Amino acid sequence: MNYIHMLSRLGMGSAHPGGFEATLRLFRKEPLQPGSRILEVGCGTGRTACYLAEQGYQVTAIDLHEQMLAKAQARADAMGVQVRFLQADVCRLPFEDEEFDIVLGESVTVFTDAAASLSEYCRVLKKGGILYDRELLLDQAMPEEALQELQQFFGIPRLMLREEWHRQLLSSGFTSETALEYNYFTDQMKQEQTQHADSMEIRDEGILLDLSLWETVFQHDRMILDNTEYLASALFKAVK
Repeated sequence: MNYIHMLSRLGMGSAHPGGFEATLRLFRKEPLQPGSRILEVGCGTGRTACYLAEQGYQVTAIDLHEQMLAKAQARADAMGVQVRFLQADVCRLPFEDEEFDIVLGESVTVFTDAAASLSEYCRVLKKGGILYDRELLLDQAMPEEALQELQQFFGIPRLMLREEWHRQLLSSGFTSETALEYNYFTDQMKQEQTQHADSMEIRDEGILLDLSLWETVFQHDRMILDNTEYLASALFKAVK
């Protein structure tokens, strides 16, 4: 069972660094303008998209994985909110140029060809539109063997340093970028990860009895613990 399959089977709604508390903190610090047209890329099981729809925003949310989208739609139905869910690849977005005011990503871009996905985010944003993207990154150079093992486990094509994210965002068409947050994998982050229980989480039946799930969970925890000194997460804000 690979990492993304594990998240899908468990129905996890906020697997990104800092969890749903980090999501809520973003919206407290950067209130979104009423009427904003929002695109969430890699929406997973739809927790953030449905939260935004509940606040009255017009939300489009995409994911590549059919099972994730099915659980996202079930969440929206249970909450009584309207979200336009589409199965799509972030590197080839099925939208017109300048269609959105906000693009939101939570631990998504790192799993893609960042040059392609960031360029697509920029293309579909209107001039002056904003990308908010929370991603895993390297805080310092990592031993090559450990880096390759980590990238292979998570399915990450290339784990980048802060400076590389800066260059990639600007070369993708954004006029400015800043890191609103830069966080290490501390005990506080671990606490934030579980701070908001997800009452809408839909687990596959019998999944907790699947040995391959626990093997993946344990390998995930080992990967993070063994490499904490090299890893961080950042919340990037980039303006078109």
